[in-house]
Amino acid sequence: MNLRKWMTLFGTTILIGAAASLVTGAIMQLCDPTFRDVDANGWLFNLFMMALAGLSFGAFAHMGFFAYLMLNYIARSIFKRPYLWVALQGFVAAFVLVEIAYWTYDSKFPAMTFWIVPLLLLIVSLGVAWLKVSQTTAGAWIPTLFYMIAVTTVEAVPGFQSEGKWTALVFTIVPVFICNAYQIMRLHRILGSSRASEATTINAG
Repeated sequence: MNLRKWMTLFGTTILIGAAASLVTGAIMQLCDPTFRDVDANGWLFNLFMMALAGLSFGAFAHMGFFAYLMLNYIARSIFKRPYLWVALQGFVAAFVLVEIAYWTYDSKFPAMTFWIVPLLLLIVSLGVAWLKVSQTTAGAWIPTLFYMIAVTTVEAVPGFQSEGKWTALVFTIVPVFICNAYQIMRLHRILGSSRASEATTINAG
């Protein structure tokens, strides 16, 4: 990983964040006109603001990605047995799913939010993890799930604080998830990792 590759990843991530926010925001606007209450003449400006928000989401997701890589590096030096770090990541991922249900249960969000959000997050995260494993090693299962569930949830906390507005939650969590999925799937390509060397890169984190 050199500076050029890192900056390319950053630039692509924020552009993906902008595109994902633009599409997600437009769909949310159609589903809920009060999502961003603007008249017909304000639609263009509204879409522009959504794209700007997406750039912020992409930058935030990239910060989270860098933080995760640092956490992984530190944890690998602390846990002398790699399986302990992997097990901890699995536990935290499961705990975060339960925590999401706790945050949204009996809240201002629609009643089904407390189970549908963690369930959908788990399903799509499993999909990303399956793709990661198919291109690297089986050891990437748990670390990828941890990253896609725990890190995405931390980055999407503002959406959970949106006073029960489900469109705001979707607008926050979807672009962040897409950015994270892109970054985790690009990592082994940027590093030029083979299936064997990947075990020392993402296998332990």
